[in-house]
Amino acid sequence: MTQNAGSRFLRIHAAFKAGDLDALRAAVDDPSVIPNGFIDLAIGGCLEYAIYHSPVSFVRTLLEIDADPRPVDHIGFPPLIAALSCSRSQPGSPARPDVMEILELLLVGGADPHQRGVNDYTALHMAVAEGNAPAVRLLLAHGADPALRTRIDECETPLEMAERAGLLVIADLLRAPAR
Repeated sequence: MTQNAGSRFLRIHAAFKAGDLDALRAAVDDPSVIPNGFIDLAIGGCLEYAIYHSPVSFVRTLLEIDADPRPVDHIGFPPLIAALSCSRSQPGSPARPDVMEILELLLVGGADPHQRGVNDYTALHMAVAEGNAPAVRLLLAHGADPALRTRIDECETPLEMAERAGLLVIADLLRAPAR
């Protein structure tokens, strides 16, 4: 990365961290890429990057200016799955305390709980993988189908994943719609 590209990235990242739309538009080469274009390889899509790095108010702003909550090109992490991946701390990345608020914004904004991502997971699979029972409840309330299977690896439903992992509370939540 050249010094100019590095400083450009830092300006873009700072705008996302601050939740400053005007600064973001000023930092990118082509402001028309906001909110649905591809900024660059290190950033990807605006909404996904905001989910990882911005205040929830900026995620809301992007949705208000028509950021697509169901992008086709998401590099394995469509917005719901990206948000769920922030449920727990990872090396170098603390958990987001506002994951539930972001999920609600995305779902109300039109995110598809059945959109597939990494490991062919739906958002419900990812919520189980993260052990996030409140997210499971929210996704079920928004129509997530607990019977969908992954089409690779173990070809499991979210319930089968929860049972295999010993997540009894989540397994009970996933059984409830079938009752």
